[in-house]
Amino acid sequence: MSSWFSKVFDKKKQEEAASTAAPADVAVKEPEAEPAMPKVRTVLSAPMLADEETPAVPEGGIAIKARIEDAKDTVTFLFDRQLLDGYSCWCPNRAAAEATSPLALAVFDAGGAATVLVYASTLAVTRDGTGRESLEEYARRLGGVLRQALQDGVAAATDDFLAGMPSEDEIRAQLQEVIDSEINPGIASHSGVITLNRVHGNTAYITMGGGCQGCAASSITLRQGIESSFRAVAPKLGALLDETDHQAGENPYFTDLPAGMGA
Repeated sequence: MSSWFSKVFDKKKQEEAASTAAPADVAVKEPEAEPAMPKVRTVLSAPMLADEETPAVPEGGIAIKARIEDAKDTVTFLFDRQLLDGYSCWCPNRAAAEATSPLALAVFDAGGAATVLVYASTLAVTRDGTGRESLEEYARRLGGVLRQALQDGVAAATDDFLAGMPSEDEIRAQLQEVIDSEINPGIASHSGVITLNRVHGNTAYITMGGGCQGCAASSITLRQGIESSFRAVAPKLGALLDETDHQAGENPYFTDLPAGMGA
């Protein structure tokens, strides 16, 4: 079965070849040199590592701050204590939360959540689009739910989830295998390369190099390609953090997102 990378990058390669090919009976002129255009780079923040924090939840008892990202319909809660020490818990749906994280389950039961990620002293929620609240109203309501859950002693992860955790070496080997066999060969046509920097607990840290560094489509590649491939081979992978300095990218493949390539 074709991977996401072969489908997307081979298609782009074919489209580029078709757009530059000339009919057999038409003389091809040498292109004139064009002035260099300034590069427009997209800066991506690693999940949970952004430096802007908006106090969207009133303090009291347990201190919580919330960072709201309207473009992604996401709110990240930052707590004054560790939720998970050394591990992270990814819940793409309520069924996953039932099996792994009582705290994430409380979020799903409050309504409106599509995914929940618990990592260190943070909890990130992406909404499912069904609610009518503003993202700030949702953050305030959910902040109260989370505060009460923590005061009631609700655990961030189940003992069974933590007890069945693969070793860092096992997760690293699984991720490196898919990088070598699927991801890097797939993005090679765009001069991209992905490096697995390290695995801590079940959290993976990567950098995106070559044409992927600063590329306008790098967030799509990260979310739809890399993350999906990683989770397919390592189901207990928690957070995936991109440590790339995308502002320093010298040769991004796309300086602007191509038409039809949705984020």
